[in-house]
Amino acid sequence: MKLSTLIAATATAIGLALSGPVANAQTKVNVGYTAAGDFLPVFVAKEKGYFDKRGLDVTLTRIALASTVPAALMANSVQIGTGTGSGLLQAAEGGLDLVAVSGAARQKRDNPTVSVLARKEAKISSPADFKGKKVGVPGLNSVIDVVFRKWLKDKGVAVESVTLVEAPFPQMNDLLRGGTLDAVTVLEPFRGKILADGNGVKVADYFTDVKDGMIFGFWIATRTWAEANPAAVKAFREASNEAIAYIKANPDDAKTIEAKYLGVKFPGFSSFDVEIKPADLAAYAAIGKDLGLLRKDVDAARLIAK
Repeated sequence: MKLSTLIAATATAIGLALSGPVANAQTKVNVGYTAAGDFLPVFVAKEKGYFDKRGLDVTLTRIALASTVPAALMANSVQIGTGTGSGLLQAAEGGLDLVAVSGAARQKRDNPTVSVLARKEAKISSPADFKGKKVGVPGLNSVIDVVFRKWLKDKGVAVESVTLVEAPFPQMNDLLRGGTLDAVTVLEPFRGKILADGNGVKVADYFTDVKDGMIFGFWIATRTWAEANPAAVKAFREASNEAIAYIKANPDDAKTIEAKYLGVKFPGFSSFDVEIKPADLAAYAAIGKDLGLLRKDVDAARLIAK
């Protein structure tokens, strides 16, 4: 063999050795996210290359309505999407085989991001005062609605005595100001805007009243995809954890990244947590059964990807 041919062959072999495994290791993942600060670690992981170095080629796709995420997953237009406890359980009961692949954030008593606010004229200062009132929720059977209903029941207030009205977050401020609604269940940054404008006062951080440390937003996928891609699930979690550490060390840059993906810098940071346990979903299952939203018993452990 000629020297030039040998050199060319050797170079080709070396090139394949160096580039082949890296290319093969890259798993393309379209991640569908909704506009919430809970999902900041994934934005940071994308921007800082934490997914890339673990073999994930991640595309981030913004989804306007959280309720459409399960359908997008089943159609494989996204492989990972945002989810909630009530949403995952209702989807499972409806026959959609979805699983949680990673936690995102929790509602903690020392850092709540969801509250029920009331206009001053409604004179609501206790759970009993909600009787006969109109309360805006971002969607019937959404996690914010479901936990609010649980809170009312735990406080001895009949849920049917309160009128729950679907209201988009961006409209809640105006609906309170105009007197269309007496109260709203709202998260940041809309909560902060309502309070700053003086159109509402805080009545309760009701999530943490129901259970401190409840998992709030998290990430879900189809069971088929998760079981076929265990390395990708592991890498997604690891990259998210690295991003959380970066956020803590570089809050200003993290806020810049947040604004890039969400169009706004949320006040403070959510209580990020990648770990999700069967007990987290079992809590939502108990709430669903208590409110009559779920008919079947749930094996919470089966709803978390290994």
